[in-house]
Amino acid sequence: MAERTPERAQELGRQVREQGAQLQERVQEGGRQVRDWAQETGSQLKEGAQEAMRQVGAATSQISDLSRTAMNQLEETIEDRIRHRPLQSVLIAAGVGMLFGLLWRK
Repeated sequence: MAERTPERAQELGRQVREQGAQLQERVQEGGRQVRDWAQETGSQLKEGAQEAMRQVGAATSQISDLSRTAMNQLEETIEDRIRHRPLQSVLIAAGVGMLFGLLWRK
């Protein structure tokens, strides 16, 4: 029985090394899977952020265009009213000026 102990110890050592190697392979494969998942998720997040920025840029451009158009229309409307009613326009401007003057003094 004493003769079999070294053989048994060697067999157990071999089994431990094999299991250790298998465990190392599993851990490395798990690490590769986690790395691949993280890279894919990062790419998806980056693409999503880029698309959101494109949409924000397009919306901002549209708002700017609408604002510019609205200001031009307002300017034309005010000019038309002044041309059609010059006396009323002068009186309104004078009243607004007086109001600002009174408020400025206080």
